[in-house]
Amino acid sequence: MPGEVERVLIGIGNTVLWTFVSIALVVIVTELLNWRYHLLDEIFQENSTAAAILAGSFIVGIFYTVVQIVIH
Repeated sequence: MPGEVERVLIGIGNTVLWTFVSIALVVIVTELLNWRYHLLDEIFQENSTAAAILAGSFIVGIFYTVVQIVIH
């Protein structure tokens, strides 16, 4: 039983670690896009659907890439 508990705790730790890594990458990419292209201004002030779709694509892509790295 202690081996199973250890495995579960390691799994939870890995999940928390990779969650923070993914969120940090999303924040960095969003800030870079906002700094270079004023992406958030386009989304919220200009109501640009295309800019919102672009930002969402980046976020989903980053999360998908991190998940693939963790799985394999």
